[in-house]
Amino acid sequence: MNLELTETQTMFRDSLRKFLEAEVSYSRVRERETAQQTDEVLWGALNEYGWLGIAFPADIGGGDGGLVDAGLLVEEVQRRAALVPVAEVLMCALTIYRCGASASDGGQDPAESETGQGSDASDESGGAAAADAEQGSAARCQEIISDVLAGKATVVPSLLEEGDRFGVVAATVDRDGRLQGEKYFVDYAAFATHHLVAARRGGEIGLFIVDAANPGVSIEALSSVGRTPQSKVGYDGVAAEPICGIDGYEFLVKLGRSLAGVQALACMQKALEMTVEYTSVREQFGKPIGSFQAVQHHAADMATDIESTRFLVYEALDALERGEASAEQVAIAKAAASQAAPEVTMLAHQLHGGQGYVEEHDLYFYTLRAKERSLAWGTAEECLAVVAKTVDQPEEWL
Repeated sequence: MNLELTETQTMFRDSLRKFLEAEVSYSRVRERETAQQTDEVLWGALNEYGWLGIAFPADIGGGDGGLVDAGLLVEEVQRRAALVPVAEVLMCALTIYRCGASASDGGQDPAESETGQGSDASDESGGAAAADAEQGSAARCQEIISDVLAGKATVVPSLLEEGDRFGVVAATVDRDGRLQGEKYFVDYAAFATHHLVAARRGGEIGLFIVDAANPGVSIEALSSVGRTPQSKVGYDGVAAEPICGIDGYEFLVKLGRSLAGVQALACMQKALEMTVEYTSVREQFGKPIGSFQAVQHHAADMATDIESTRFLVYEALDALERGEASAEQVAIAKAAASQAAPEVTMLAHQLHGGQGYVEEHDLYFYTLRAKERSLAWGTAEECLAVVAKTVDQPEEWL
């Protein structure tokens, strides 16, 4: 993949970065973080200017871009440490657009899926219910996407359960379309208008849309190392509309991992920039510490980790765009990002010296968010476990 941006992508990135730096102060981020609230002002602006539509076709109100463009949007917002569900809403809307209301192939056994960790639970509704879960209403899917692009709907993913393992889904939707179950670690659950929930119907995993305002939806705030608003959500017999089946679930996991990798990348890049700026002005023995070879070596190691991560995560997004990304490729990219992010940000603190121990320093935004994103959507160990399943298979290099 050629990582060089097009002229349009460069203009988009630069204009968005300039806007965020001018409009979103770190003091505002800190206020939202302390209150555990989303930046509604910024969210309104992102909707108003149409930036959330960058990865959708122009004929439905989008910017005619692709998943790489979506990655650029996520990266720039994360560079400002802003508390808005850009990645979460994008991954849901893109999954609905690309997989919702698609032709059913009868479903795939979750135990054989790319996520690879399903149970064989089933109910008497059998294959007919599974087929229903595979395909939602095309009109409903289009309505959701239109509402997201118009700023009328905010949809976030609700996948993980208490065991914190992808592919293990105990939540169920009965034949009357009622969802029962609990989900954990749902980012921005309280801010969202809808949740895209993973559940089983007829024994098969599918994605279902749920109105978050339904009285049967209970939301309990959780603590997160990155201080992103996160919740445990209960669904007690709430109406759930089918959107797509196992294919959509797997696409959502791959896209979620890729965008979480981009978020980790953004934190690393910003930490390096802050470190280079600081070491260029901080003097010791009469000269900037950035002139010392040991400091330069650390900065070079940070830059190397960042560039390798950038290539992997954007290559994964590009492959997803072309329909060629395997679960293993995405897992490798996410594992690299998850390993590099804590190392790079800790080196940034080391090079900041005593100043880096003061939590009021803005560097902490990126250290904490980087750690959180390194864990979200699969840790390095979890992602490497996905790769290990096929490590003994021959690989065609040419």
